Amino acid sequence: MSALHDGRRTPVPTVPRTGDRTGGGWRGWVARRPVTAFLLVALPLGWAVLGVPALAFHGLLPGGQLRGEFFALALTVLVMLPAAVWVVSVAEGRAGVRRLFARTFRWRFGLGWWVAVLLAVPVGTVVLGLLSGRSLQTSDLPSVLLSGTLAALLPLFLVNLWEETVWAGFVQVHLERRHGLVAAAALTGVAFAAIHVPLSFAKEFTASSVLLELGFVLAVALPFRLLAGIVLRGTAGSVLAVAVLHAVWNAGNSEDSVVDDLLSGGQPVLFAVLALVLLTAVTAPLVRGRGTAEQQETGTSSVPAR
Repeated sequence: MSALHDGRRTPVPTVPRTGDRTGGGWRGWVARRPVTAFLLVALPLGWAVLGVPALAFHGLLPGGQLRGEFFALALTVLVMLPAAVWVVSVAEGRAGVRRLFARTFRWRFGLGWWVAVLLAVPVGTVVLGLLSGRSLQTSDLPSVLLSGTLAALLPLFLVNLWEETVWAGFVQVHLERRHGLVAAAALTGVAFAAIHVPLSFAKEFTASSVLLELGFVLAVALPFRLLAGIVLRGTAGSVLAVAVLHAVWNAGNSEDSVVDDLLSGGQPVLFAVLALVLLTAVTAPLVRGRGTAEQQETGTSSVPAR
């Protein structure tokens, strides 16, 4: 069976845990439904944080037009990361928290995967742009590459590493226990899009513009989360690898990005999405037969579904 369709449930040895999954009360419920518990905390608090720039833009709060990036950072480090760590501590105890952060900083994985997460998407985007008729601008190549590297590095350590600790290291890993790679990626993509909904209102909007923006976010999030799941398997659960991929993607898919400069202007996002899809198709066979990140961490053939 393909690595993209291995969502079967198989009873096998348990991962050592401190939390009481079978106990009563709210702790027992959190231990049994960690992702649901996380979303019940993170979604309302996240909407409250990201709603501030929307309310300020429309004059309901002082401040005028506020920078959404600051509130996205606050969402990550003040809401999502603490909520995920709290849920893991309840469900799996301190050992679970240690496993989570071990994924965050796992850097020992194959050189080929390092090349893939660092270069495959931007190089693929440039190649697709050239094939479509764009021209390559190389007159100031060192400066363009340096600015692109810096544009990826700062967000990587400020936001993406902690954001992917939540989405890849916690949400996607837990969902894959029950649902398999593809469904876990889709569900994570929906949750990712949902928590960012308030940003669609931080400007002039209509119902159709909000729906179009949400559809676009989903159209990008779904293939990205699938690739993130593949990278997790290929790197034995390295959140760092997914965070690097995320930072490189963000730094190269928009107007005035390094890829945009190399292609002499014009939005490269369509080429970037196509590169993402192609990279997913190329890397999927490489993880066929590999267990999930947790299975590779523990040396078991499967883990309990939750």
